[in-house]
Amino acid sequence: MKTSYTYDHYYRYQEITDILQNYADKHPDKVRLSSLAKTEEGRDVWLIEITDRSTGDFMDKPAYCLDANIHAGEVTGSMVAMYFLDTVMSNLEEPEIASMLREVTLYVIPRITPDGSECYLTTSEQLRSVNRPYPFDEVMPGLIPADLDGDGVIRKMRIKSPYGAWKKCPDDDRLMLKRRPDDLDGEFYNVFQEGWIEDFDGLNIEPAPAKWGNDFNRNFPCNWASENVQRGAGKYPLAHPETRALADFIQSHDNIGSIVNMHTMGGQVLFPPGLKSAKQADRKDMERYRVIGKMATEENTFPVLNVKDEYCQEGTPGLSGLFDDFNHFQMGLVNYTIECWDLNPKIGVEPVWPPKESISDEEQEENARKLVQWVDEQLGGEGIQPWTPFDHPQLGEVEIGGIDYKTVIQNCPIKFLPQEVEKHTRFLLRQIKTLPRLIFTELKTERVNEEVVRIEATIANRSYLPTYITAEGLKLKTAKEIEVTLEGEMIELIEGKKTQKIGHLEGFSGIEATLSHTGPQSVIRRPCAKRVSWVIKAKEGALITLKAFSNKTGKIQAQIEC
Repeated sequence: MKTSYTYDHYYRYQEITDILQNYADKHPDKVRLSSLAKTEEGRDVWLIEITDRSTGDFMDKPAYCLDANIHAGEVTGSMVAMYFLDTVMSNLEEPEIASMLREVTLYVIPRITPDGSECYLTTSEQLRSVNRPYPFDEVMPGLIPADLDGDGVIRKMRIKSPYGAWKKCPDDDRLMLKRRPDDLDGEFYNVFQEGWIEDFDGLNIEPAPAKWGNDFNRNFPCNWASENVQRGAGKYPLAHPETRALADFIQSHDNIGSIVNMHTMGGQVLFPPGLKSAKQADRKDMERYRVIGKMATEENTFPVLNVKDEYCQEGTPGLSGLFDDFNHFQMGLVNYTIECWDLNPKIGVEPVWPPKESISDEEQEENARKLVQWVDEQLGGEGIQPWTPFDHPQLGEVEIGGIDYKTVIQNCPIKFLPQEVEKHTRFLLRQIKTLPRLIFTELKTERVNEEVVRIEATIANRSYLPTYITAEGLKLKTAKEIEVTLEGEMIELIEGKKTQKIGHLEGFSGIEATLSHTGPQSVIRRPCAKRVSWVIKAKEGALITLKAFSNKTGKIQAQIEC
């Protein structure tokens, strides 16, 4: 599909704003732009809503939500959101997009933390979510990362020391090797983050606590824990205007069935729970995550991992306050987190899941060599600075050098950005099709006599997900029962209520489909279709309108003549 914008840089706040406003101005029949919140620096957390309003308003259809940049530095994720929007808005006449917008509403929040990301993109700072002091109101003692040499990047400093833990690599000075136990002769170094030391005693260099330690993705009211238990948690759940607005939006838009959080880095497709083992969650929900996630792997090659059991190191306590856990366990939604940019496989390092508890010195050194070689081959060496002498105001002679973490490791080099954003968009367009969709499969009228007519309608869910979305949604009752309504002029009900509740309909994911030596087999334990009937008094030729609705499926209607 065609696109209209270029992907040769990471967009700043104003560029994102201009693009979104352009969509809203050019397509008022399909697009609504609004601000979920104002940040402390006065920026808007933009929400863009897209649907074909000729077939129903935004809340009248099942909805798919995409968000990005809950972490300030993970700007590859926000570029996926912008590319996804570009793909949709540049192809409105294409059958696939036009059909999708007739039936589905899209909600996209491209940048949850515009203050933090603007700081990340315009300075050398590295930060988790936002540039606000936390958990301390003032700078604490220790090494404060800073761009001392003014090249725009915070790198590493190596300092000669008789008790240094590192030595130069003999065949590539950019690399450092760990000092062996019997290394007594030669030059040795300690290596620290480039920066200055607050309250320096002239001898010891210890890292200072992060000056901006908030983690928005630990601030949601699902298994929330305070800072002494969960780093970055915030002062209390939803303590930030950004996280509070996000939770309020999800809660008030109960037509959302699926949500994807775009993150960076690592190359994984993650699904909840993170607060406990997947073995303690609903089996069928976990199965659906695996099956839908397989489509993501087909498009982006990333493995599908449960957060607690496979993404986190074995023995790690459950994570607290996660946005995806909030969406799954408190909103009853399907929620994936995609960690963009899979550097390790590109340099020839195959990740192991769950991660190893430790990696040998030899393996770490080999991985470092592979990274440098890849940067030389793919980026012409750009992204690594050779060690360069620098007169440190506190430490005297040091050398500054090393990798540009922000544009090589955390986010993909610009060279790879177009292919990164495109492959994830392919999955998003496929996943949208899994949302539940209602259809009238059969409409019948039978005239009992001149005045009386029997009407029968069959309603089915033709999609993968059930109308209750998840077992958690069924338990929480966040997914409302389907209601079927009969309307018409000059009719009188004899049997059946005007509006009948029919419960939920299973998606075809609920059919137990097995293949063995005897052939394929289907076992249906919950209905994917239900029949509703009425007996009415109506004149011949009278028009009857049948409507079906639930918050997760939207509204459908059909007409029948008596």
